Amino acid sequence: MKKGIMNIIIIILLVTNIALSAVIVFAVVPAMNSANTLVKKVAEAIDLQKEASKDSGSVSIEDMENYTIENKITANLKNGSDGKTHYVVVKVVLVLDKSDEGYGKYYSKGKLAENEEFIKGKVIDILSSYSNDNITENKTAILNQIRDELQEFFNQTKFINSVSFSEFIIS
Repeated sequence: MKKGIMNIIIIILLVTNIALSAVIVFAVVPAMNSANTLVKKVAEAIDLQKEASKDSGSVSIEDMENYTIENKITANLKNGSDGKTHYVVVKVVLVLDKSDEGYGKYYSKGKLAENEEFIKGKVIDILSSYSNDNITENKTAILNQIRDELQEFFNQTKFINSVSFSEFIIS
């Protein structure tokens, strides 16, 4: 009699073990896979941020030089939700990387000063594609777009490390 009860208990435990294993396989594993996918996406985003910071922010302070565009730049903005005409006035500062080969090629030979009007035109083109409703939220994107277009103009050199506005007035 004891053997029969022990066999029944063992069979019940075995069936319970198989049932719980099935629950784990069909319920927990897919949830773990989706969590794993999420972690992978976050890790990729962090890697992209790290690579982007290597491209534009890894210049030592000794190798930086500020170049301020002489005059303020005024640009008309797209009509916003209020339907009125607005404009923005900015003073642009380029942060140059003195250790980049483009610095000697373009800045020290005066090419940057010669192309100031072109730079102003690029800034106006980019600023005028925004309205007074969204220009403030997109300030970082605007600065990055200006930097990227100027780097492209100067033959893909990275001597223009970043761009900033020393004045930024919207009216």
